[in-house]
Amino acid sequence: MTGPGELDQRRRFLDGFCDRWLAAFNTRQTAAVLALTTGDVLWDDQVFWPHPCHGHTELAAYLDKIWTVMPDVEFTERQRFFAPDGSQGIVLFRQRGSGPPGPAAGERFEIEGCDIFLEFRDGLLSHYQAEYELSEMMRQLKMLPPRQGQIGGAYLLSLLRAGQAAGTYR
Repeated sequence: MTGPGELDQRRRFLDGFCDRWLAAFNTRQTAAVLALTTGDVLWDDQVFWPHPCHGHTELAAYLDKIWTVMPDVEFTERQRFFAPDGSQGIVLFRQRGSGPPGPAAGERFEIEGCDIFLEFRDGLLSHYQAEYELSEMMRQLKMLPPRQGQIGGAYLLSLLRAGQAAGTYR
């Protein structure tokens, strides 16, 4: 059982970690983010990346790609939530930036998302999950067509059908 003093300590740790996390991401420097994670971190952002990252080498490749395709991305915290026992946290954020060079050059996006801190070890993040709306980002960057009132699955299927008609997908 967690006592009141230990719970306060955990919450203070999470508050400080969230502040350092946001500051590190807004530097857009891979080393700053890696410094907050364990060497064997499990990083799950399958919204952007095709598979979970395991360890600093894979995470560095992921982060370097983020900074390349969104060189001016910035994050603003909206709110933070902590598990009652102070062991996990969620940070709601607003993400803003420019589109990647090439297909979305000159376009901007602004979306909501959340960082989910699932596990810490020795004061470092060891298990992370991200959630945000990639299709909305791509619509704002004019890389996807408008939804035209379609609901979730219907919209995605319409994109697939359009790709099939164009010969892009089978």
